[in-house]
Amino acid sequence: MSETQLSDQYLYQSSLKSDPDIKVSSSKRTPFVIDLNQGSYQNGVITIDATAQLNGPEGFASLRDAYIMLPFKVSMKNGGTAQTAAANRLCTTLKCGNWNVIDSMSLELNGKTIVSMADYKLFWNNVRAQTGYSPQYVKKHGAESFLFPDAGQSVLYNAAAATVGDAYSNNTAFTSSLGVQAQGGATIPNDGFVKRLLSNPPTSGTDFSASWPSVGGASASTTISNQTARGAFVAGASTANAIMGTWNYLLKVKLTDLHPIFRELDLMANPQIRLRFRVNQGTSVVAVDASKNMSLTSTTLASGNTCPIMIASAATGNPMASVLAASAGFSVSWGAVVNALKPTIDGTYMSFTTARLYVPFVHLENPQAIISKPVKKVRYNDCYAQWFYQRAGIGKQSTQFNAAFDPQLSASVESAKYVVVLPFAEQTSSFATAAVQEFQSPFDSAPWTLQPGSSIRNFNVGIGSSQVFDISHDYDFHHFTNEIARIGAINGDLTPELVNGLLIYQTWSLSNRMLIADASRLTEKDVPQSIQIQGTNAGCQGVNLLVLVISEQELTLDRLTGEVLEFSTASEKR
Repeated sequence: MSETQLSDQYLYQSSLKSDPDIKVSSSKRTPFVIDLNQGSYQNGVITIDATAQLNGPEGFASLRDAYIMLPFKVSMKNGGTAQTAAANRLCTTLKCGNWNVIDSMSLELNGKTIVSMADYKLFWNNVRAQTGYSPQYVKKHGAESFLFPDAGQSVLYNAAAATVGDAYSNNTAFTSSLGVQAQGGATIPNDGFVKRLLSNPPTSGTDFSASWPSVGGASASTTISNQTARGAFVAGASTANAIMGTWNYLLKVKLTDLHPIFRELDLMANPQIRLRFRVNQGTSVVAVDASKNMSLTSTTLASGNTCPIMIASAATGNPMASVLAASAGFSVSWGAVVNALKPTIDGTYMSFTTARLYVPFVHLENPQAIISKPVKKVRYNDCYAQWFYQRAGIGKQSTQFNAAFDPQLSASVESAKYVVVLPFAEQTSSFATAAVQEFQSPFDSAPWTLQPGSSIRNFNVGIGSSQVFDISHDYDFHHFTNEIARIGAINGDLTPELVNGLLIYQTWSLSNRMLIADASRLTEKDVPQSIQIQGTNAGCQGVNLLVLVISEQELTLDRLTGEVLEFSTASEKR
């Protein structure tokens, strides 16, 4: 009990207040709309059309609280040589943030395209999560979104095959000693990866009667997994060319994790919404040598740009150690509902086999305030993304590149708020065999993480004829936090008791060295301006750059009819 005057004042003021009656709504329900794919998911594009299904029901929809339930299947298949054992539940898992299974999306409201589909655009969602969420949120809600950030100190690099895979890897779940590394700090487990492994769906088709009798025998465990909609891991076989294991995920992806516009669409009747999104689908082939070292042979993407899954290490004590046999390669495939290794729909371990949009509806007791003023104008941020390939060095060398870069975006952007530069490792000579991007490797934690040890100097952003920084920066964590304080920190980072963001100094310095520049003071509404990125790659490995330009858009809609009266996009106003 506190004995200060302030606490006594609070107690006194509380005693004078009466609790009012709270009766805002009489009911709340959550209808769902299934996709239009009719069982066809091979091309990775899913369309959910709710313009008619949710048009006219009683109540007001809250798209802010809406979410997608997406069946997602990952399968691991043996090659021509038998393995030591079948795969286990912890052999693979999703990369940080379940929204990374979705490559791109578009949104239509009232028949008008408000958000357009574009490559790399949704990489912005990782930036939003890293700068907006708090560690307390991760503790409470991380499991349902696979939101467990990767450790920066656990990143390794191997030019040849290794137990953790080749090129950059961040898939160590266990180590028996704290070994010193040259740059990455220490050989420690990736605690975020471990937590995501443990968030995998439970094993089904196995007799649990002797361990957890509540789950029962093989038949009962399968039925329980189906009924509780948790998904399931199904063990396979170790024989040649057999499926080693299949992970059936039922992912709950919140619309607010896909785009910030949904935070502004709170209560509206007749939400005429149509969603179209492209899911990452593909296959990675992994070679295994006589010493059970892994290396990536290839990643083939049927849809999207990213490999959203990670394969666990085969080092002693790690999940793949007891599975692999000498010179026994394997492949892993992922996709919505089906994948290349399991192309047929199987509802045995899923309570449903379609993508579904769930939208909460609230029946208000007195909606008079909305009825009297139905027109609402909202402002939200949208993103323009552009990929710059081999603009700051190619390959790797023992000396610094000191490669200057100054690419200009191909589009002029109105009302730009801030610019984000994400450096990824240039892939030439990075892998032993493969030639794929860093975020297309099943050993790497990208796109949640970036190029480890990135060293970009003399950074600046040109907006029209002006520059964001008076003097080009040797950008460090101080500049990063200063820019974030103006963009996304609580109270401008002036209240230290209230903090948000998941990047600490060490993580940002080692594996998440994004560069952010607040451009809001240099831009004007309805005035398109050119944007140029300047800097120098002072590292010893080439860099590919993903540039994200965040701009403010406006939307005016009628909350009673769902009609969009006026809106702007990244390129024009209508």
